[in-house]
Amino acid sequence: MKELNESHVKFLKHFSNGITHNLILWIISKEPIHGYGIMKKLDDFFDFDNDECELKATSSKVYPLLRKMESKNLIEGEWQTVNNKRVKYYSITEDGEIVLKHLKNNLCQVMDNPFWMLFIEDMTGYKMKRETSYEKRN
Repeated sequence: MKELNESHVKFLKHFSNGITHNLILWIISKEPIHGYGIMKKLDDFFDFDNDECELKATSSKVYPLLRKMESKNLIEGEWQTVNNKRVKYYSITEDGEIVLKHLKNNLCQVMDNPFWMLFIEDMTGYKMKRETSYEKRN
């Protein structure tokens, strides 16, 4: 198989960063959490058996994303002292809640659209279960 060129790698990096942004926002929406805690939760999402997978969450990726999300007022960080160490805990802001609400709505739209389901099935090889609207979780 042909190797990825620089523009291909950049394309995949944007995809990976977008997913990571959304996961971080969702994780932080559940509870105030420090950067290391976010990293541990992301490890569960990015724990793949295949080393060739481009989706990875490293500290060199996550901490700049946290700073960027903080500068966009999606999350806020507060320094606390825990076991004599200064630790920054992140929580979601009102703007972050608004973005997360729109993300959830967009995901629902995707899951309800048969063309998106065909795309996901084709790209993954997994058969997607289709539920009717009344069976969906709120």
